[in-house]
Amino acid sequence: MTDDHPALSTTLAQPVAGALRDAVTGLHHCGAVVVAGFPASGKSTAAAYLAEVLGAPVLDKDRFAPLLEESVMRKLTGDPHDRDSEIYRTFVGPGIYDGLIRTGLTVAATHPVVLDAPFLSTIRQAATREMPLSDHLRDYTGLPESVPVVTIWLDAAEPVIRARMIARDAERDAPKLADWEIYRKEVLDSGVRALAHAFCDLVIATSPAEG
Repeated sequence: MTDDHPALSTTLAQPVAGALRDAVTGLHHCGAVVVAGFPASGKSTAAAYLAEVLGAPVLDKDRFAPLLEESVMRKLTGDPHDRDSEIYRTFVGPGIYDGLIRTGLTVAATHPVVLDAPFLSTIRQAATREMPLSDHLRDYTGLPESVPVVTIWLDAAEPVIRARMIARDAERDAPKLADWEIYRKEVLDSGVRALAHAFCDLVIATSPAEG
Protein backbone atom coordinates (compact mmCIF):
# COMPACT_ATOMS: atom_id res chain seq x y z
CA MET A 1 0.00 0.00 0.00
CA THR A 2 1.33 3.42 -0.95
CA ASP A 3 0.38 6.92 0.18
CA ASP A 4 1.23 8.60 -3.13
CA HIS A 5 -1.92 8.99 -5.27
CA PRO A 6 -1.72 12.43 -6.91
CA ALA A 7 -4.41 11.89 -9.56
CA LEU A 8 -7.20 11.29 -7.06
CA SER A 9 -5.88 12.96 -3.92
CA THR A 10 -5.99 16.30 -5.76
CA THR A 11 -9.79 15.89 -6.13
CA LEU A 12 -10.19 15.23 -2.40
CA ALA A 13 -9.58 17.68 0.41
CA GLN A 14 -6.36 16.59 2.13
CA PRO A 15 -8.10 15.92 5.48
CA VAL A 16 -10.57 13.65 3.69
CA ALA A 17 -7.84 11.79 1.79
CA GLY A 18 -5.83 11.41 4.98
CA ALA A 19 -8.80 10.10 6.96
CA LEU A 20 -9.64 7.59 4.23
CA ARG A 21 -6.04 6.40 4.04
CA ASP A 22 -5.84 6.01 7.82
CA ALA A 23 -9.10 4.06 7.88
CA VAL A 24 -7.69 1.23 5.77
CA THR A 25 -4.26 0.82 7.29
CA GLY A 26 -5.29 -2.59 8.65
CA LEU A 27 -6.29 -3.97 5.26
CA HIS A 28 -3.45 -5.66 3.43
CA HIS A 29 -4.19 -9.04 1.86
CA CYS A 30 -7.96 -9.15 2.40
CA GLY A 31 -10.91 -7.20 3.77
CA ALA A 32 -13.79 -4.92 2.75
CA VAL A 33 -14.19 -1.17 2.90
CA VAL A 34 -17.86 -0.15 2.80
CA VAL A 35 -18.30 3.43 1.56
CA ALA A 36 -21.81 4.62 2.43
CA GLY A 37 -23.60 7.93 2.16
CA PHE A 38 -26.35 9.82 0.39
CA PRO A 39 -26.17 10.09 -3.40
CA ALA A 40 -23.76 12.90 -4.41
CA SER A 41 -21.95 12.83 -1.07
CA GLY A 42 -18.61 11.96 -2.71
CA LYS A 43 -18.73 8.17 -2.50
CA SER A 44 -17.44 7.43 -5.99
CA THR A 45 -14.41 9.71 -5.63
CA ALA A 46 -13.62 8.28 -2.20
CA ALA A 47 -14.08 4.70 -3.40
CA ALA A 48 -11.78 5.26 -6.38
CA TYR A 49 -9.13 6.75 -4.10
CA LEU A 50 -9.37 3.84 -1.68
CA ALA A 51 -9.15 1.41 -4.59
CA GLU A 52 -5.84 2.96 -5.63
CA VAL A 53 -4.54 2.97 -2.06
CA LEU A 54 -5.40 -0.72 -1.62
CA GLY A 55 -4.94 -1.99 -5.16
CA ALA A 56 -8.55 -3.16 -4.88
CA PRO A 57 -11.57 -3.45 -7.17
CA VAL A 58 -14.64 -1.31 -6.56
CA LEU A 59 -18.12 -2.84 -6.52
CA ASP A 60 -20.40 0.12 -7.28
CA LYS A 61 -24.12 -0.43 -6.78
CA ASP A 62 -24.94 1.82 -9.75
CA ARG A 63 -22.92 -0.51 -11.98
CA PHE A 64 -23.71 -3.80 -10.25
CA ALA A 65 -26.96 -4.70 -12.04
CA PRO A 66 -28.27 -1.54 -13.77
CA LEU A 67 -30.17 -3.40 -16.49
CA LEU A 68 -32.07 -5.38 -13.86
CA GLU A 69 -32.89 -2.32 -11.75
CA GLU A 70 -33.96 -0.20 -14.69
CA SER A 71 -36.04 -2.82 -16.48
CA VAL A 72 -37.88 -3.87 -13.33
CA MET A 73 -38.56 -0.31 -12.16
CA ARG A 74 -39.71 0.72 -15.64
CA LYS A 75 -42.22 -2.13 -15.47
CA LEU A 76 -43.33 -1.40 -11.90
CA THR A 77 -43.44 2.40 -11.81
CA GLY A 78 -42.65 3.67 -15.31
CA ASP A 79 -39.45 5.32 -14.02
CA PRO A 80 -36.30 3.27 -14.68
CA HIS A 81 -34.28 5.50 -12.33
CA ASP A 82 -36.62 5.29 -9.34
CA ARG A 83 -34.48 4.32 -6.35
CA ASP A 84 -36.38 6.10 -3.58
CA SER A 85 -39.93 4.77 -3.74
CA GLU A 86 -41.45 2.24 -1.38
CA ILE A 87 -41.82 -0.11 -4.36
CA TYR A 88 -38.06 -0.04 -4.98
CA ARG A 89 -37.24 -0.43 -1.29
CA THR A 90 -39.62 -3.38 -0.96
CA PHE A 91 -39.21 -5.36 -4.18
CA VAL A 92 -35.93 -4.44 -5.89
CA GLY A 93 -33.43 -2.88 -3.49
CA PRO A 94 -33.17 -5.83 -1.07
CA GLY A 95 -32.16 -8.23 -3.84
CA ILE A 96 -29.66 -5.82 -5.37
CA TYR A 97 -28.03 -5.13 -2.00
CA ASP A 98 -28.01 -8.82 -1.10
CA GLY A 99 -26.09 -9.58 -4.28
CA LEU A 100 -23.71 -6.65 -3.86
CA ILE A 101 -22.93 -7.45 -0.23
CA ARG A 102 -22.52 -11.19 -0.71
CA THR A 103 -20.33 -10.74 -3.77
CA GLY A 104 -18.22 -8.06 -2.09
CA LEU A 105 -17.62 -9.97 1.11
CA THR A 106 -16.86 -13.16 -0.81
CA VAL A 107 -14.09 -11.26 -2.60
CA ALA A 108 -13.02 -9.69 0.72
CA ALA A 109 -12.17 -13.10 2.15
CA THR A 110 -9.15 -13.32 -0.17
CA HIS A 111 -8.52 -9.80 -1.53
CA PRO A 112 -9.23 -6.19 -0.51
CA VAL A 113 -12.42 -4.80 -2.06
CA VAL A 114 -14.30 -1.48 -1.89
CA LEU A 115 -18.11 -1.44 -1.83
CA ASP A 116 -19.72 1.82 -3.00
CA ALA A 117 -23.45 2.32 -2.35
CA PRO A 118 -25.76 4.44 -0.19
CA PHE A 119 -26.47 1.48 2.16
CA LEU A 120 -29.33 3.45 3.76
CA SER A 121 -31.60 0.44 4.29
CA THR A 122 -28.64 -1.66 5.43
CA ILE A 123 -27.75 0.94 8.06
CA ARG A 124 -31.37 0.92 9.27
CA GLN A 125 -31.21 -2.87 9.55
CA ALA A 126 -28.02 -2.68 11.62
CA ALA A 127 -29.61 -0.05 13.87
CA THR A 128 -32.69 -2.22 14.37
CA ARG A 129 -30.41 -5.04 15.49
CA GLU A 130 -28.40 -2.57 17.62
CA MET A 131 -25.22 -3.77 15.91
CA PRO A 132 -22.41 -1.82 14.27
CA LEU A 133 -22.82 -1.94 10.51
CA SER A 134 -19.59 -3.93 10.13
CA ASP A 135 -20.84 -6.61 12.56
CA HIS A 136 -24.24 -6.72 10.84
CA LEU A 137 -22.59 -7.31 7.45
CA ARG A 138 -20.25 -9.93 8.87
CA ASP A 139 -23.14 -11.76 10.55
CA TYR A 140 -25.35 -11.46 7.45
CA THR A 141 -22.78 -13.15 5.22
CA GLY A 142 -20.97 -15.40 7.68
CA LEU A 143 -17.66 -13.66 7.01
CA PRO A 144 -14.92 -14.89 9.35
CA GLU A 145 -13.77 -12.56 12.13
CA SER A 146 -10.26 -12.70 10.70
CA VAL A 147 -11.37 -10.70 7.62
CA PRO A 148 -11.45 -6.95 8.35
CA VAL A 149 -14.55 -4.89 7.50
CA VAL A 150 -14.39 -1.10 7.72
CA THR A 151 -17.57 0.96 7.28
CA ILE A 152 -17.34 4.64 6.37
CA TRP A 153 -20.17 7.17 6.18
CA LEU A 154 -19.39 10.15 3.94
CA ASP A 155 -21.20 13.19 5.27
CA ALA A 156 -22.16 16.14 3.06
CA ALA A 157 -24.45 19.08 3.73
CA GLU A 158 -27.77 19.19 1.87
CA PRO A 159 -26.92 22.27 -0.28
CA VAL A 160 -23.69 20.61 -1.37
CA ILE A 161 -25.50 17.38 -2.29
CA ARG A 162 -28.01 19.32 -4.37
CA ALA A 163 -25.30 21.39 -6.08
CA ARG A 164 -23.32 18.23 -6.93
CA MET A 165 -26.41 16.60 -8.42
CA ILE A 166 -27.08 19.64 -10.58
CA ALA A 167 -23.43 19.79 -11.68
CA ARG A 168 -23.12 16.13 -12.64
CA ASP A 169 -26.46 16.23 -14.51
CA ALA A 170 -27.07 12.48 -14.22
CA GLU A 171 -30.37 11.10 -15.45
CA ARG A 172 -30.83 9.14 -12.23
CA ASP A 173 -30.85 12.41 -10.23
CA ALA A 174 -33.60 14.07 -12.26
CA PRO A 175 -36.52 12.74 -10.15
CA LYS A 176 -34.78 13.83 -6.95
CA LEU A 177 -34.15 17.35 -8.22
CA ALA A 178 -37.65 17.66 -9.66
CA ASP A 179 -39.22 17.01 -6.23
CA TRP A 180 -36.39 18.20 -4.03
CA GLU A 181 -38.45 19.05 -0.94
CA ILE A 182 -39.99 15.60 -0.93
CA TYR A 183 -36.58 13.98 -1.45
CA ARG A 184 -35.08 16.09 1.30
CA LYS A 185 -37.86 15.18 3.74
CA GLU A 186 -38.12 11.48 2.90
CA VAL A 187 -34.41 10.70 2.39
CA LEU A 188 -31.97 13.35 3.60
CA ASP A 189 -33.99 14.19 6.71
CA SER A 190 -35.26 10.66 7.32
CA GLY A 191 -33.03 10.08 10.35
CA VAL A 192 -30.60 7.71 8.61
CA ARG A 193 -27.73 10.20 8.92
CA ALA A 194 -27.95 10.02 12.72
CA LEU A 195 -28.04 6.22 12.54
CA ALA A 196 -24.98 6.22 10.30
CA HIS A 197 -23.11 8.38 12.81
CA ALA A 198 -23.97 5.85 15.51
CA PHE A 199 -23.45 2.55 13.65
CA CYS A 200 -20.69 3.15 11.06
CA ASP A 201 -17.06 2.76 12.10
CA LEU A 202 -16.05 6.17 10.79
CA VAL A 203 -17.80 9.37 9.69
CA ILE A 204 -15.91 11.65 7.30
CA ALA A 205 -17.28 15.06 6.36
CA THR A 206 -16.76 15.74 2.66
CA SER A 207 -18.21 19.26 2.78
CA PRO A 208 -18.48 22.03 5.37
CA ALA A 209 -21.22 21.52 7.90
CA GLU A 210 -24.33 23.62 7.60
CA GLY A 211 -24.55 26.41 10.10
